Amino acid sequence: MNLMQWLVYISLIVCTALSTDIYQKPSPTMRYRAVKGEIFMMPCKSWSRVEAPKKENVTEISFAHFKTEATHSGNYTCHTRAGLQLLHLQVVNNTVGCSSVEESRVTLWVGQGGQITCPGHNCSNSTTSVWHKGNRRVSELILRGKEVFENGSLFLHEVSKHDNNVFFCDRVVSERGVNWTIRRSVTVKALEPEKYPPRILSPENNTVQKVELGSSNTLRCEVFFPEADPGVVQWFMNDDGALVNMTMATYREEKLDWGLCIIGKVIIEQTTAHDLDKTYICFTQNKSGNNSSTVYLKKIQWPSLIEYSLAPLLFVTCLGLVVRVKWMEIQLFVKSRWTFHKPELGHKDYDVFLSYVWTRSSTELASSHRRHNNHDGAFPFSLDPLEVNVPSERLELLLPHVLEDQWGYRLCLMDRDFLPGRAYTTAVANAIQRSQLLICLLSADYLSDNNAVFVLESGVQTLLQNAGVKLQLIWINRGPVSLPQLDPPLPVVIEKALKVLPALKWTSGTNTNFWKCLRKAMPHQKLSSLQK
Repeated sequence: MNLMQWLVYISLIVCTALSTDIYQKPSPTMRYRAVKGEIFMMPCKSWSRVEAPKKENVTEISFAHFKTEATHSGNYTCHTRAGLQLLHLQVVNNTVGCSSVEESRVTLWVGQGGQITCPGHNCSNSTTSVWHKGNRRVSELILRGKEVFENGSLFLHEVSKHDNNVFFCDRVVSERGVNWTIRRSVTVKALEPEKYPPRILSPENNTVQKVELGSSNTLRCEVFFPEADPGVVQWFMNDDGALVNMTMATYREEKLDWGLCIIGKVIIEQTTAHDLDKTYICFTQNKSGNNSSTVYLKKIQWPSLIEYSLAPLLFVTCLGLVVRVKWMEIQLFVKSRWTFHKPELGHKDYDVFLSYVWTRSSTELASSHRRHNNHDGAFPFSLDPLEVNVPSERLELLLPHVLEDQWGYRLCLMDRDFLPGRAYTTAVANAIQRSQLLICLLSADYLSDNNAVFVLESGVQTLLQNAGVKLQLIWINRGPVSLPQLDPPLPVVIEKALKVLPALKWTSGTNTNFWKCLRKAMPHQKLSSLQK
């Protein structure tokens, strides 16, 4: 056979093969069902749609994944390994697919086992599923371990980062004698797990633990592990550069809601000086990393006998200095608030010695009252102290009438009860000694008056001598803070007394609380009641 004959023979063979392929009749129809909105993979090497009313003369296109829509339903020609086949694709709604959106996605962790469940596998009697990864069967792939297919689920022995793909599961169901392959997709996201190295709760790194030589000492290490990544804890001892595993250590686990806590303890039965030269290391690790904490032992330095003696001596000395400097304030504070012996009322002639100075307004008011009052000396204001409303500078007019006429106390008033011609200092001293209580109405005018200051100073000295006299101060203006700079300055004893002695404050208007507090400060026994 010459060359020309060979060319004719080969041409006939090629033409016969081409004509056979073009006019090949498709095999029986494959029926697939997909869920609208899910990713679908054609089970073909290549495929093309049969356009109606045209016949099967359509153009083939490449294999691809696509998101299904209702318009994708129809007939297709499909080239498979078995040859040319017809494919009927039906796109149904999700409700017909009988599954939730969550089943179409799954997140797995690299390096761990994972499960992929076929969506809607519980909605039919068919629980057998054929799994594909991309366009290849999972059973045909060379996998990392033993993959298990059970109840429509695919169990991966160990997830790889290459599993970040779309998996398809096929289930065959029969409807009226016709077999349908339901193909569902599951998008798998393979993530690298977050690294959580162990965290040492105690002790902190470079901790110095004080110990007593000859006594028992315990080293304790607490380590927290995340639930998904447990690990180990070990105690080591660094003895002059040699790292020794402390095998006598004991370890126990405590389950927590969010992880695991391992506690490692080492008991040194008898601590020696040689143990102080060593360092002790708590070491822990898991798959995510490791951590360590170092502990040093230090001998307890007990205070010497001299230090023990100096500390209380220094405290007593400082306390003595404070008491010496503040002795007057301490006496005034204690004696003004507590009575340590019962006063002898047999030597008293007055319940209250009231000391005040006349202001200009109160003098004018008193003169007007003397011109217009009747012979019985009635006071122009209401005698009920809780209903009284007078200006603050006129308390010296109101208070004597309240104490005597309302409350029945016997008062000693300088302008009324002091005998004329008698020495002022002697009269003041006798009046204080013969009274149960000294009341001083304080103001800027009062502290600027020498005679009034003398009365207050005499009362403070009498209180310090514990002569059975109490002292009550009443401010009839804004208080000691608002006092101007006095010239000459107040005696030291008065300045100290104003800081610690109890005082009431009188203001204009209704003073219900003032009268209640004053009533509590008054003597409990009246001289008038004892003489009846």
